[in-house]
Amino acid sequence: MTWLARSSQQQDVPPETYFEHVFRVLVRSRGYLRKIQRYAWRNKDAPVVRRILALAAEYHDLGKLDDLNQRALANTKKAEHLPMPHADAGVARLLSSQENLAAFFVYAHHAGLPDYVDIDNKGLRNQRIQSEVDARLECYLSRHTETVRPHIVDKITGCPPSPPPNLKAADARLLFSCLTHADHGDAARASGEEPSHIHPPKLRAAERLEKLKSYVASLPADATDRNRLRSDFFAVCAIQDTENTPPITYCDAPVGTGKTTAVMAHLLSTAAKQSLRRVFVILPFTNIITQSVKVYREALVLPGERAEDVVAEIHHRVDFDAPASRKLTAMWDAPVIVTTAVAFFETLASATPSALRRMQNLPGSAVFLDEAHAMLPAKLLPLAWEWIRHAADAWSCHWILASGSLCHFWTLEEFGDNTARLKNVIPAELHQALTSFEVSRVHHRYCSTTLTLDSLSSWLFSLDGPVLVVLNTVHTAAAAARAATGVFGEENVLHLSTALIPADREKTLERVRVRLKDERDTKWCLIATSCVEAGVDLSFRTGVRECASLLSLLQLSGRVNRNSEFQDATVWTIVLDANSTGITRNPSYDISSRILRDYFADDREISPELCTEALKREVRETASVSKELTEKEGIFAFATVEQKFRVIDDCSFPAVVDKALIDRIQNYETVTWRDIQNGSVQVRKKILEKLALQESQRYPGVYLWTAEYSPFLGYMEGVLKLEDIDKDGCAII
Repeated sequence: MTWLARSSQQQDVPPETYFEHVFRVLVRSRGYLRKIQRYAWRNKDAPVVRRILALAAEYHDLGKLDDLNQRALANTKKAEHLPMPHADAGVARLLSSQENLAAFFVYAHHAGLPDYVDIDNKGLRNQRIQSEVDARLECYLSRHTETVRPHIVDKITGCPPSPPPNLKAADARLLFSCLTHADHGDAARASGEEPSHIHPPKLRAAERLEKLKSYVASLPADATDRNRLRSDFFAVCAIQDTENTPPITYCDAPVGTGKTTAVMAHLLSTAAKQSLRRVFVILPFTNIITQSVKVYREALVLPGERAEDVVAEIHHRVDFDAPASRKLTAMWDAPVIVTTAVAFFETLASATPSALRRMQNLPGSAVFLDEAHAMLPAKLLPLAWEWIRHAADAWSCHWILASGSLCHFWTLEEFGDNTARLKNVIPAELHQALTSFEVSRVHHRYCSTTLTLDSLSSWLFSLDGPVLVVLNTVHTAAAAARAATGVFGEENVLHLSTALIPADREKTLERVRVRLKDERDTKWCLIATSCVEAGVDLSFRTGVRECASLLSLLQLSGRVNRNSEFQDATVWTIVLDANSTGITRNPSYDISSRILRDYFADDREISPELCTEALKREVRETASVSKELTEKEGIFAFATVEQKFRVIDDCSFPAVVDKALIDRIQNYETVTWRDIQNGSVQVRKKILEKLALQESQRYPGVYLWTAEYSPFLGYMEGVLKLEDIDKDGCAII
């Protein structure tokens, strides 16, 4: 008798047998684990970990051997939902032999990881079908034994139960990712959806470092002291003795000193010396991904390679659970991954199989946390720091925390006593020379008058321009840009936020760069959200920042008088009238903005040296949230951690605004994950519901934007027409 695991997906794709699927999942999951064990679990836990994964892989689909399920699978029509839930049988088999963690993984391989509490029959068994499964379990096992067992080399069923391994919650997610990636990957193969290009390039770190050196050497340069120091900075990073580099370091270098290439040189050097397998570049905002990816593709791609295979860009956190869209999900397979802090850290916090699939590619990586001060809200930093430390200690990951105004958060007692190993990759003398250019580069002032959008526009016109204005919400920025056109004229107001698709953001940035080159062109302004504060090489005459955090203010300062071309540049901090038309608040700034106002009231000098103190106050005011998260992580409360660890509190989804792309989706034409990223914006669920927008049937979680969109205001062109829009804030995505 031939037992099935998967029905025929389409006419030219045959059904998959139970043996084929189980055997392939076993082989795939073992392969992923072998790659991981070059870097992790090299101690006494290694055999136990292998056993847990092997058992979970072997029995994860045991319930598909039920007669009802076999009849459904034998049907020529695709079986979307089996009549008998199939995970419970494997759970029952593994619990009977006290293989609790393996049972837990089988329970979760479709449903996701629940909170790990009281792993017993009541906690993991499907109460609705438990008695039926128990009555048929021996039949399932008999069919399994005669089908699968003869082909398994290491007969593990006769061994005693695995002792509890010394695993943290992060380890459990990592091990689970091997199972889910193997299971989903074989499903994609069986249905003909697995990408044809399944062997991404190797890192080849030493070769890419040489290519990077050539790229930097080819860049136009001048004979200024600042440029000489940039060159020194890169050279130091490229030639450092990285073989004995501590697993966590930092790079505290001012804006405009070339961190994008210098830190990459350091990581490639480390990767070459320590045989690491990939590099992650983690950025705080989606808008700077495109710029960084462009640089890295020019600087790192070797002859004969496709740039997109070498440097992968991942914009959104959305995962595609439907079989038809699995091919859109980024698996962190490329040698260089450029993504956001949202996508990266919410993956580490995830309990969802589709998100956790990619996690098995993290061990043995070099990770660049760019603008590390801005990567996460203060309440999430303690738990994120635990993950960083664990990945460094247990998974052979090497981290470098970089920023132009780096807050040394790891020195605070809330983050534990692990500070001795952290050092600046920049030698003290060079660091002093680099920071000397920051002295008196800008002057900070506080505007004591609360402003409406109309009074803001008039006041901006009186300032020395060009002026960069950064506001706290997408909604406020769009409304302010529209109001400012009445004072400056439409041609003299530019708007930049994540309300625009990546292509329109890049066009706006290019217009900004062109206008900044004309010293006579001064009476114009760029109104943006915080997406312009990091990684964007711009230099304005005057800066205006809606009151937020001290770190955000310093980041804005990095876009003002960046190269010291002005003698008296000013950065203003303002407060907007929250009850005025068009102004919404961002609740995430409530605590940090209050701390910053206190500093202005006390006449404190605004400087990077104040950052750690400011964060200390914020961390302590959110200590209860941080403590709860850390405690839940400690007891393997996976679902709770996933729910509470939100970089962005607002629930948002990608909405495709590109009309041609919408037509392709609706006509079932070929669409890639990159197409979705480039043609969509992130929109709050509340707005999607207000506009009654349609969710794509083909790609669940992706919406089709049918309201107005413009290259100037983006999707806010349609939102601003909603007169009854709520006032509780549009989170910055």
